[in-house]
Amino acid sequence: MRHILNGKGSKPMSSYIFLLRRTLWVQKCIATWIACALLTGCWDSREIDKLSIIQGVAIDMDQDMLELTYQHLISQKSKKSMYRNVTTFNKDSIQSASREQAKQVSHAPLYSFIRLILISDQAIQERRIDQLLDTFTRSYKPSRKSLVMITKGSAKEAFNKMGKHQDIPTIDLEALAKNSDLNSEIPHEITLGEISTKTSQEADFLIQCIETNGGNHFSGAALVRGKTKKFANWIDEKEVTGINWILGKTKDSVIKTEDPESKQSMVFEVEDVHTKLIPHLNGQDLSFTVRIKTDVKLNESTDNSVDFLKESFIRSAKEAVQDEIKQIVSQSLNTLQKELRADVVGFGTKVKVNYPAYWDRVKENWQDTFSQIPIDVKAKVQIERTGAYSKEEGE
Repeated sequence: MRHILNGKGSKPMSSYIFLLRRTLWVQKCIATWIACALLTGCWDSREIDKLSIIQGVAIDMDQDMLELTYQHLISQKSKKSMYRNVTTFNKDSIQSASREQAKQVSHAPLYSFIRLILISDQAIQERRIDQLLDTFTRSYKPSRKSLVMITKGSAKEAFNKMGKHQDIPTIDLEALAKNSDLNSEIPHEITLGEISTKTSQEADFLIQCIETNGGNHFSGAALVRGKTKKFANWIDEKEVTGINWILGKTKDSVIKTEDPESKQSMVFEVEDVHTKLIPHLNGQDLSFTVRIKTDVKLNESTDNSVDFLKESFIRSAKEAVQDEIKQIVSQSLNTLQKELRADVVGFGTKVKVNYPAYWDRVKENWQDTFSQIPIDVKAKVQIERTGAYSKEEGE
């Protein structure tokens, strides 16, 4: 009897084990199928030779019409046709003008990799900056690191200028923009994301300007009002230099002055620079100190008869560089305060952080307040090297 019961009782157990093994086998098959599907690629992937990647956009005006030029990066074996410039027209909007490309380009454009947006001087003077860039931040969703520049003249003409070291004009201009580290006359580059932040904060800002005569090259900056989002004025290279000193963006640039005694020129390279904007509030009287500390080295001199190791030379050279920095910065501040009434270096931000109650009273008329603020410029220079050596070192 016990043997029969055990025999009958083993059937449900065998069925359970069979079902368990079958279930595990089905699960392994499903997992294998999913893994193979994922390894084959994305469901919405497209072949690279079917893409037309937009690298740059140029915005011009033709009377009352918007004129857009797109620089397409094309996958080619030959470098002779790595890109193509496509121009479209539309009276109403940038978004509508972009759709006109469908009449000229067979491949659907991909806007996610825009590196550069160029705006002509005519377009920036006739349209607000937020209107010109709205579709790029709202619809196309390119990187917020995409650079924005202004061209004096036709923006699309810049896309027809081959660079000195780059095969694609857009990439050449992007690399050129970063040379502000080497030349203090070049304004610091500004991105799509930074412009979006500036306009939302109603802060004034500068945009790099380029000219296309004889090839693309920098030529000062364009001032845009944060409140109105409109072009306000052109900033020349001298003013840009002073602004860069205030912002502490002159490292690796050079500063030229002359020896007070010999009247011979000296050129110093800026090795390091630190600046501070220090607000002072005495009752209702606001003032600022701009403190600049920099380390420089002597790279060039037209007077080889000077003993560059003498303490008297180092002291006089240091004073000469300090005076030159203060003069450059003071001249730029005078232009910003008295002529342009534009705070592009962040004085208002310092007031807002340090004296919020005072800021609440003046923020609506900050442009007027800023134009009247006394600003004291202090420069402290340390000469690290003069390139000279003693006789003992040379022997």
